[in-house]
Amino acid sequence: MSVHRIRRSAAATATAVAVGALAALTACGGDDGRAAASVSASQSGTVVTDSSDDLGSIIIGWGEQHSDNEITTPKPEDVTARCFGNGDDLAVEISAPHGWIIKTSHPSQVLTVENTDQGLSGDIDTTNKYLDSLRSVDWSQPDQLDIAATAAAPQDWNSPYGTGRVYLSVHIDCTQ
Repeated sequence: MSVHRIRRSAAATATAVAVGALAALTACGGDDGRAAASVSASQSGTVVTDSSDDLGSIIIGWGEQHSDNEITTPKPEDVTARCFGNGDDLAVEISAPHGWIIKTSHPSQVLTVENTDQGLSGDIDTTNKYLDSLRSVDWSQPDQLDIAATAAAPQDWNSPYGTGRVYLSVHIDCTQ
């Protein structure tokens, strides 16, 4: 094999590896994503807290009281969302006031929830254990995510109320 042929083969291999790495990085959300087209209250019409007064509001929090440290109802303009990918490859990261960050990806019913102000983080499984067709995390509309969930907080989240509950109600539109 000639030196010229080896160099050409090495250059072709390096190009193929670079193209493959770029494609993999893009597919895995290696970019900064894009801002969501809109953020609004959940469209499911489900009451997630014990109060129907919250219907039509974005709800993010845990505990029992409406406060900065527990259940918050931020305005849509106070919540930001980044969308990565599209369709079946959609992943979403939501940031809200008072340190709340929620991450999830299609078609998961599990949400990674953090509160940087309170030093909390954990996975919240919203799967309905009794009726699989009832979904708290709805991916049925292309490039949209609707969350209307009430679920047990992780065991290491210390609540003065005993077992804490996490409340999430938000709709993210990632259409371009």
